[in-house]
Amino acid sequence: MPPMSPEDAYKSARGFYERGAYRAALLGAEKLFKRFPHHPPIVGLYVAVLIRLQRNEEGVRIATRALRHITNRDHRDLILTQLSDGLVRSGRVGGALELLKKELDARPEHPGTIRAYAGVLLTNGQRDEAIACIDAARTNGISTLGLAAVFGQAALRTDRKEEAIEWLNAELGEVDSNDQSTIETRCSGQSAMGHLLDACGRYDEAMAAFDACNALLDAPDHGARHAEQTKTIVERWTADRFVGLERPEPSSDGPRPVFIVGMPRSGTTLTEQILDCHPKAYGAGELGLINELFTELAQDSENRYATTPDQYAPGALAKAAKRYRDEIKSLANDDSIEVVVDKAPLNFHFLGMIAAAFPDARIIHCTRDPRDTCLSCYFQRLSPAHWYSFDLASCGHYYRRYRTIVGHYRDLLASDPIQMAMMENNYEQMVLDQEQRTRDLLDFVGLEFDPACLRFQDSGRVATTLSNDQVRQPMYSCSTKRHERYKEHIEPLIEALGDLL
Repeated sequence: MPPMSPEDAYKSARGFYERGAYRAALLGAEKLFKRFPHHPPIVGLYVAVLIRLQRNEEGVRIATRALRHITNRDHRDLILTQLSDGLVRSGRVGGALELLKKELDARPEHPGTIRAYAGVLLTNGQRDEAIACIDAARTNGISTLGLAAVFGQAALRTDRKEEAIEWLNAELGEVDSNDQSTIETRCSGQSAMGHLLDACGRYDEAMAAFDACNALLDAPDHGARHAEQTKTIVERWTADRFVGLERPEPSSDGPRPVFIVGMPRSGTTLTEQILDCHPKAYGAGELGLINELFTELAQDSENRYATTPDQYAPGALAKAAKRYRDEIKSLANDDSIEVVVDKAPLNFHFLGMIAAAFPDARIIHCTRDPRDTCLSCYFQRLSPAHWYSFDLASCGHYYRRYRTIVGHYRDLLASDPIQMAMMENNYEQMVLDQEQRTRDLLDFVGLEFDPACLRFQDSGRVATTLSNDQVRQPMYSCSTKRHERYKEHIEPLIEALGDLL
């Protein structure tokens, strides 16, 4: 078979990226980058993939170097967006703001730069500054759907919600629905509109906006593949596979790993934020390394779950465990840190491997009413890796398989060969009794109670997930029983969840 042309190779790598297959995207993007290191779209794609895989420093370095030689506005916007994202995700929000402010001073009337700058201000909790930035642009006659979308996000907890809705309606009405290049911006606009209408109690209109947002996204249906993976886990990851298994010794000079798993939108970011406020804990965010190690240990890349720990190559499990422990120790970068929290919800797929590699680990499983969980997934613009979230029925079916997997692993971890505890942390119970549940969490991971963990919203930490705004607020109950406001619209979800309710 002849090699693909650069154009086809780019389309292929881009396709993998848009579907959330970031490892596959990396293979193609890296090859292209080596051949065309100064081609902005290729650089932008390569940097985007690196950041998705949390190789932030590498992505920042490449984007910084590329930006020095790019003058085309569209190309500069592309690289600036990736560079600022990488800086934010690596904890350098100030650096991202400085970079964008410098660009804004040079191009004060460029909508893309204004939007990016206001977006980072919002991520940093500077809502008033973000609004002021956009207000100044509008005063100067600059008005785009992208700016309206960021303004809508910023206005969500202000008295300017109706103004934001009116502006978004006007901008959405002027967009050419046949222009494929505007899909991402239209999604942002419809998403912001949905959240604003929800906050105003206009639930029917809000649902229409969320439906419109998800209809724009051509998400693949991996339901059959996920069903097969679930079947493989249940059939092959059994207690007898762990009998006599030589599990790596816990580290004597490094922090204990704590894994937070569950469905997205089930309180995982909140749980991490609470633990991160403890002086002896470090919240590492969504590392993604367990997924990578699990893939490397498998003999069949097409069905990773078919390879059980008794089939791993000699020494491979110990090598993987050491690599992970070295990584979290480096991230913590503080000998006083006793616990490092890896909050990657979908690690629930790999709990068997985690139990085999880390006998001293603690696993926290976050739960929430399945209707509220799935509805929140549908309302948020999750990455393409969460393919199920763009359709209510698909989300319900995925949730059922998730419950099957976690239930299976719960029994496996409790079996004699393993004997590892897994804590259930329920969102609704956390809302009802914050202090007791916080004490329970700290006790489970082996830390003394610290009152700072009750004031998680004051930590000043920047969460780079979609829960960024929520964890800046005190504990609140308005997100419980949310499904009741949308009961006329969620019949496909209710049917898919079936007897789980």
